[in-house]
Amino acid sequence: MLADDDRSPRHDADALMEMTHETMMARWELGLVTPMSATISTFAKTDGSWWTAAEEMWRRVCVEEENKRLDFHHDRFGSNVQAAGPPQSLFGRQSPRNLA
Repeated sequence: MLADDDRSPRHDADALMEMTHETMMARWELGLVTPMSATISTFAKTDGSWWTAAEEMWRRVCVEEENKRLDFHHDRFGSNVQAAGPPQSLFGRQSPRNLA
């Protein structure tokens, strides 16, 4: 099930395995996303799971141990504050593929 089925950035993302960049940015702008750190924006946490940017999509990190490892590194970076919105200098409106 893709986030685009609903077209609403507020819908429950628990059942999703991937979502478009636009949907992730809409969630980010609503304050529902926490980036890995101020400088690492290709990993972000929303709905209790970590997601990673891949191509023009975001994919959920499904392995429990990987989520725990990402939590550990997030805590290590000291970025426990939820983002108020996407950092324009990192994302703007570009797709994650263009960030490299």
